Amino acid sequence: MSDQQKRVFYGALVALLLIAGAALLWLPEKISAEAYRAGFAVLERYRSIHPEVGIRYLAIVDYSKPSYIKRMALVDLISGEESFYRVAHGKNSGELYATRFSNTQESEMSSLGLYKVLDTYMGDHGTAVRLEGLEPSVNSNARSRDIVLHSADYVSLGYILLNLVTFNGPRIGRSNGCFVVSPLDIDDVAQKLSRKGLLYAWSKRP
Repeated sequence: MSDQQKRVFYGALVALLLIAGAALLWLPEKISAEAYRAGFAVLERYRSIHPEVGIRYLAIVDYSKPSYIKRMALVDLISGEESFYRVAHGKNSGELYATRFSNTQESEMSSLGLYKVLDTYMGDHGTAVRLEGLEPSVNSNARSRDIVLHSADYVSLGYILLNLVTFNGPRIGRSNGCFVVSPLDIDDVAQKLSRKGLLYAWSKRP
């Protein structure tokens, strides 16, 4: 390939990446109706068992969506306002989609089900949120597995474009099983969820 051909090739590649990046920015911020229904059904069951607890925020993670989508909806249960965020899944749960889930130690997979938000703390990744899995055999080992919500640079548009360049698909990075959001989002997410929050992770897959 001549120098001129290389310049044309790389120029076209850069243009393609810019177009892909712009397209990703305009993707709809939406989780599935099934995930919403499942999340609110679980919320109502929790409220019926714990009527004394006033839940303010519910985060619903829709693992049926690819990781480049903002597939976590954070709902203010008083105002109805919703915010959307990208969130990573465990490295052994899949590549672009999370298709495998586990409650087992050192599985490096995500777990489904309902989590109670415990507190916010400063960890290895900065601000993080402790979670307690509320469903036996589904996510009950979350605390002993150190499954939390934190942030990392690999949850970003730049990382999606990097994976496109290296032919790893339009996906964000993956975690060791934790819920991971962008460093730009962690303060907002932590501040909201720490105010009597629940998190529910859902997938069509068992």
